Amino acid sequence: MLPVGSMKSEPLLDSAVLLINPTRYPGYVRALKRLVKQRRIPLVIETRDREHFMQSVREFCSGPHQYLLVWGGDGTAHLAVNAMMDAECASEKAVGFLRGGTGNGIQDSYSVPFGLSRQIRSYARSITRGLTINVDLLAISDGHNTRYGQLVGFGFDSTVSRRRDDLVSRRGYSAGFLDYAWATVETFFGNFYNERYPFHLDLSNGKYAYRGPRINAEFSFKHLSRRSPAPMIELGTRPYYGKLFKVCPDVVCNDGNLDLYIFDIRRKQALAANVSALWRGKHDVINRRLIARRQGMIERYEVKQVDIGCETAFDYHIDGELMHARERGPRETAELSVTIVPEAIRFLVPEHFYRLFYPFEYDSSFEWSREERNERRKERNTHVDTTS
Repeated sequence: MLPVGSMKSEPLLDSAVLLINPTRYPGYVRALKRLVKQRRIPLVIETRDREHFMQSVREFCSGPHQYLLVWGGDGTAHLAVNAMMDAECASEKAVGFLRGGTGNGIQDSYSVPFGLSRQIRSYARSITRGLTINVDLLAISDGHNTRYGQLVGFGFDSTVSRRRDDLVSRRGYSAGFLDYAWATVETFFGNFYNERYPFHLDLSNGKYAYRGPRINAEFSFKHLSRRSPAPMIELGTRPYYGKLFKVCPDVVCNDGNLDLYIFDIRRKQALAANVSALWRGKHDVINRRLIARRQGMIERYEVKQVDIGCETAFDYHIDGELMHARERGPRETAELSVTIVPEAIRFLVPEHFYRLFYPFEYDSSFEWSREERNERRKERNTHVDTTS
């Protein structure tokens, strides 16, 4: 890594490849191309379709460049992560994600700034300084295929994703966040609470970990079985989902554990009353209300593996990508296995995120330039803290 104070005022992207997922925002794509042209990026690829995108990632993995920049949303990030894992280059090369989709949960989770120019400048500095972090991934197996991601959800959020896809299919085009908003309303006022099937959860090698405003509670276990009719269950190694939904607020991206959240909110009225706190990840506030009224709670576990079963087929999502688990096996149940893969992939991250993990690498005598001080001031005013 270069010394912190040795960077140029305008660092280049000459060791990176930019991969652009085609979207309904052509104006942003044109602006992005103009910005990276000034930074002398050697290769910019605007992919034609899903297969071309995957092939482009594989070619990057076998090529000479060290860094991959991906412009897209959560679904695009999911494709890039899986393509790098399949090509077995995830621990050797690094990938960074620009904001380019309806949902940017992975960008929110790693403190990627807003605005194209600020993102390009941030990643150029990170490349110059070699600011990468090896982060954990979830390996999700349905008995036939294994996929990788940082967030897996069951219940309410996967039902919303299913309704959203149905809306887009009927209309023939996507309306972005409005589709998710309408699908959420349909799910909430529909029969979701009456049609739920309980999930069977087998947890291995971990602990129950309750975080409260005044009191914390923990107990460790080798194996724990739970049967839960909770309306939503989430497993994650990053906090954010979609548009700043802090669904897994206590995760650490590289601690070797997956965090399991069981949202046992038993009444629809309680869900509506706590929707703001839920969106902001204020689980301690929600639990204080729910426990006082004996209306359930949000349970949190840190474990190495979770096996999920249900008496019927069910939908689930991986990083926002909708999947479907079908019945199989002698018991005719739908099953999934989710395990943690420690430090499976290298992420290129903004400097302010990197400094949280490696504060002692920085020379205390280093002074910011005027441009950098002004940028830090803007980031403090606009950036949402993702590490609390």
